[in-house]
Amino acid sequence: MSDKRQISLSPTTRIEGNGKVTITLDEAGNVSDAYFYATEIRGFDYFLRGMDADRLPFIISRICGVCSTAHVIASVEAIESIYRTEITETARKLRELLLMGQVISNHSLVIYFLTLPDFYFPIDEDASKRNIFQIMRERPDIARKAITLRSLGATILDVIGKREVHILSVIPGGLINPLQEKDREMLLQKAQSAWEVAKDALAFGKELFDRNWNDFKKAGDCKTYYMALTKNDAFEFYDSKIRVVDPDGNIVSEFSTQDYMEFLEEKSYAWTFAKFAYLKSPGWPKGIVQVGSTARMNVNSRATTEVADRELKEFKRKFGSPTHATLLFDYARLIDLIYACERVQELLRDKDLTRTDTRVKVEPKGGRGVGVVEAPRGTLAHEYVLTDEGRLEQMKLVIPTQINNAAINLNVKNAAMALIHNGEIKPGLLNKIEMVIRAYDPCIKCATRQADGSGGIQVEIKDSRGQIMKTV
Repeated sequence: MSDKRQISLSPTTRIEGNGKVTITLDEAGNVSDAYFYATEIRGFDYFLRGMDADRLPFIISRICGVCSTAHVIASVEAIESIYRTEITETARKLRELLLMGQVISNHSLVIYFLTLPDFYFPIDEDASKRNIFQIMRERPDIARKAITLRSLGATILDVIGKREVHILSVIPGGLINPLQEKDREMLLQKAQSAWEVAKDALAFGKELFDRNWNDFKKAGDCKTYYMALTKNDAFEFYDSKIRVVDPDGNIVSEFSTQDYMEFLEEKSYAWTFAKFAYLKSPGWPKGIVQVGSTARMNVNSRATTEVADRELKEFKRKFGSPTHATLLFDYARLIDLIYACERVQELLRDKDLTRTDTRVKVEPKGGRGVGVVEAPRGTLAHEYVLTDEGRLEQMKLVIPTQINNAAINLNVKNAAMALIHNGEIKPGLLNKIEMVIRAYDPCIKCATRQADGSGGIQVEIKDSRGQIMKTV
């Protein structure tokens, strides 16, 4: 019998949901395999069947408390494509503003509270100190900046979405209520104050990357395809074409949201509840693709706002295009944040945003439709099949973390192989592996909606010698 050992990192910390890393060592004490996997299941694909389409966006938002707004908007887009409904320009702008609010809310949380300790402290720092609370003791101004940015995102969602989490205003056909002029002025004033904080966050983040880049670039990379929404080669978060580039940056496909499911396939493994999405044409595993902040930088050549465009060009000059270093997700997230803060101001300066034509009448129909948006973590797609009575017959969601799942696992294995040799585990193992995972800002809750029919997860209970006592 082979003398294999396992190292378990559970739970992985500072991520959304419950995840676990298992590293298997061979007889010589070297890494033979490593997995990052989900240990929970939500079941949305099952219990939403038969749901009225009008209620569907509000229930589907409960799949996540962090990126719920993106789920609502993707959901209504899918329904509107079935109903063949064209919303007004006012409604479209308000929905984009909601997406920007969610990007600001999510990214300020991730940048300050989840990933900043990875860059602020040495990688081998004790975990009891390597956290945001220690940073706040040393730099209370950072906490104030984080709260200012989060407050802007939360206020946008609350004022326009009528609720900070699980918004209520977005419905098939548009939005329930128009934006009031006094609220537009208040949000614009708040956005202008937050903009100064966002620029400080960018400067601070760039300083940390410049100081630590020699170590950060050793954290691994994964040369894959990249995918994101794009419009005239620029960032786009709401309802545009989808572009895929290969590992060399060549455009290999560009397609409409309604064709999205024709280009992606999913793969399941019995050891995790999270599926793996990949590109159909290259197949598995050549078709591994990444989405999210770095993908948005790799897919697009420009941003439509001044500072974000300048920073994107600098990013490409410094790191290449496309770039593959895993920890650059955190740098790219700062550029996302800058773009969102600039775009919010542009939208709010438009006085037509308070027009009252926010809603059109819908005529329910049966059929199939797809809605796609750029969520904070990457490209998010909802596909629905509705009956003639307007009930959900079939649903398929492709979540950003599902798409990034393969790249996360490859990076975890590479990091483990670099840190474990001949049974000797180098200091900082846990921190470095978790840094790689956190760079993707994975949302485990979104990615675990259904159990695979091939068998689900097998749990082995072992004694102190590693012998299997019971299998569940």
